[in-house]
Amino acid sequence: MKKRIKLLCMICVLIISMAGCGTYIIEDDNSNAPPVSQENPFKEKEDGSLATLRHGESNPNRDENQNVLPYEYNGGEFSLEYYFRTEGKLDNVGFLLFLDGEPQAYKVNSTDTEYEYCHYFETVDGKEETVTFLFTPHTGKKGDTLNLTVVSITNPKFQPDMKETSSYGWYHKHLERMLKLHFNEDSIDNDSIYPAVENIFSNVSIGEEKVTSDYLENELGKDGWGNVSMDSLDNAIYSTLLYDGKLVYDNVNVTDKNTLTVRYTLCGMPGVDYKISFFLNHNPVAFEDTLSYDVTLHKGNVWMVEATIDTSKLGALNTFYVAAVASSDIYDIGVNKRESILIYKETNE
Repeated sequence: MKKRIKLLCMICVLIISMAGCGTYIIEDDNSNAPPVSQENPFKEKEDGSLATLRHGESNPNRDENQNVLPYEYNGGEFSLEYYFRTEGKLDNVGFLLFLDGEPQAYKVNSTDTEYEYCHYFETVDGKEETVTFLFTPHTGKKGDTLNLTVVSITNPKFQPDMKETSSYGWYHKHLERMLKLHFNEDSIDNDSIYPAVENIFSNVSIGEEKVTSDYLENELGKDGWGNVSMDSLDNAIYSTLLYDGKLVYDNVNVTDKNTLTVRYTLCGMPGVDYKISFFLNHNPVAFEDTLSYDVTLHKGNVWMVEATIDTSKLGALNTFYVAAVASSDIYDIGVNKRESILIYKETNE
């Protein structure tokens, strides 16, 4: 439990530091290191860290106080120059874009490339790389100013194979950068330009309930949040994610299951607006006709999203996680991404 709390505290410190371009130092106490015969992909460096990651906007317009000004959307495809730099054991990095808290498909470097929700980039130790994100906004009206959130995923290509590795260890951690996009023109309402999304849910329900002492002790407490009181709920963001009613940190075997029920809860700081999205293999999962649910946190309440996964629609190995991204103007609350979990089926190979 202490190791779980240590991880969450590290993420909270990361979130607080996001006033400018973020730097993520990935550390490891080897608690999740898999028993492998080859070189351990989770092996730490001599200084105790695995790697560092920094990313942010390139050459933005700033005000007299050096604050980054909102970007301007003038119709068509929007272009954002962006950089990233890694040092240490990071083979690749991926980026997810969110506009107003909802997943946004984008292209890289050329209008002739394909729209994808997550693009992967190979990294070179100590070298800064610059790329251009291009996208046609899926939402936004003239006069709006919306959050544009860039979320990195460390080593997104890594996936446990249930032979040499069974968990994600310190991979798939996230670091976000929140910018603003002001609309001088309406966005183009054309869903046909975006790639297909995952359709694995057979049933979804969402609701809001009062926080109970049982929830504080048996869900938040067992999930590693420590001693959470009704008062402390007002000062932070908390979440849980259960698989068939159980807390999971590594993998779920669905070989003999027709369905898998996932239950995500979110509570905390009153007045914060979030959009909740589920991801399978770094692609958003559809909730009927939408990619995310709108949630406004209320004092003393908890939001719950329960979804039933049709396992016949899954492959042998599946990376699954949930992300709650702020759509309000509060910058210091960060992105609430749950740890990646492997949902797998046993094979004869």
